[in-house]
Amino acid sequence: MKVKNDDIEKKNIEQEIQLEKIAKIVEDNIHFVDEDMPEYDGYDVPEPKEDVYINEESRKDTSPKQKKESKREKKVELSREESSTEQTVINRGDKEQPQAREVVTGDPLKRRYTTVELIMGVAVIAIICSSGIGVLGEMPAFLAFSKWNGISFGDLGLPLLLASVCFMIPTEVELDVKRKKSFKEICIKKVKVGIILFVIGILINLIGAWNFNSFRIMGILQMIAVVYMLGSLLYVLFRRFNFKISVIAVFLTAIGVVGLAGYYFASANFGDTAKTCLAYFVDSKVMPGHIGDFERYGIMSTISALCGGCLAMAAGSFLCNRRVENRDKSNKILIMGMFFVIIALLMERNCPYNASVMSPSFVMIVLGGYCVAFAALFGIFDLNRSKTSHLVSRPFVVMGASPVFVVGLNEFIKNTLFKINVYSVAMGTGLKLDEWIVIDTLSEIFGDTTRMIAFLVMYLLLIFVLMLYLYAKKIYIRFK
Repeated sequence: MKVKNDDIEKKNIEQEIQLEKIAKIVEDNIHFVDEDMPEYDGYDVPEPKEDVYINEESRKDTSPKQKKESKREKKVELSREESSTEQTVINRGDKEQPQAREVVTGDPLKRRYTTVELIMGVAVIAIICSSGIGVLGEMPAFLAFSKWNGISFGDLGLPLLLASVCFMIPTEVELDVKRKKSFKEICIKKVKVGIILFVIGILINLIGAWNFNSFRIMGILQMIAVVYMLGSLLYVLFRRFNFKISVIAVFLTAIGVVGLAGYYFASANFGDTAKTCLAYFVDSKVMPGHIGDFERYGIMSTISALCGGCLAMAAGSFLCNRRVENRDKSNKILIMGMFFVIIALLMERNCPYNASVMSPSFVMIVLGGYCVAFAALFGIFDLNRSKTSHLVSRPFVVMGASPVFVVGLNEFIKNTLFKINVYSVAMGTGLKLDEWIVIDTLSEIFGDTTRMIAFLVMYLLLIFVLMLYLYAKKIYIRFK
């Protein structure tokens, strides 16, 4: 028995000697670091909580109850640490500037608003109805362009679409900035979109003419491209200098008002007819041979539309202020719209509403109406959505989900498919396809009085079915 006890004591002594050697090796190789020195040899070294590191789970002499208790203690400690870190983050957020809290606690930016897409859908329908398809002489007066002064539903199509496009430019730019995109990348993207749209518009005009000496340079897509590109670059320029959103809105409003006032005073010495106005004079000098009797989408009209786009961007910038509640945003947009309406009413005496030349009074009244309509509909279709509001807005949203695509598709069909000549039995001569459909087909069903309206309804339904299919597949053909 003594021999066995001696052997056990020898083994214990040898184990103690080995443990002492291991302890010396550990002490020689592990450097304990104070809180004032968080780095060692270029690496982060955590401060040890205890002098002895023991793996509680790997010990054989611990019971299952002790293991469970140790796990519970660890969970409690972790929860205490998380709560303390959350409290320190909150305290730091309170000490930070209001702009930093705005980014953390503000509502996220939205690229799509139901109200904007609804108004875009109405604008697209107005553009299609007034695009010159079918029998022009039978076009209802409220759908056709006004001859000179006045406002019709057809006149509102392009201005409403431009206002909607420019209204969302601040949101698009702020989203790109939030996604850490450089200003160079944003500018290149906007210029690329503008060039592509402009080229597509020219190609569509060439299809209808096939004559480089007399084809129309400007058009509806070209105007959208120029206003969108220049308006986006102007907003990015202000954003590049880190101006506040309210300051940017003031600058954009000043540019828009000054530009429209300059256009008004510059055209005061010219006549008040299509052939004597300032817009025709400038277009005929700059684009000789590439303009008709009067070009609705000429240079002066585009400049006036760009000034209106600046005002629309100023109104749309309110949506990007995340320190303001959505209800207050709509109220500010409403006040701005009423301000535009008042200015338009004061200008109308000496500057009539004229969609043909985008007169300043016409631009202001359309923008004012747009802002008032947006503020009124925003609470119904965006803030307090219901099944009824969803059903009401659905047809217009489907048409406004890809507005520029619908406009381009309509222009393409008008210059290609509807240019096909078909022999008319009723007229005894060749007619364009759209005229043939109205005169030879629909007149027998709907009569001479309502055949043109029936044609427009059927044409809109065909486009709606196509866009509804794309909308159901979540395919949105947009530029941004």
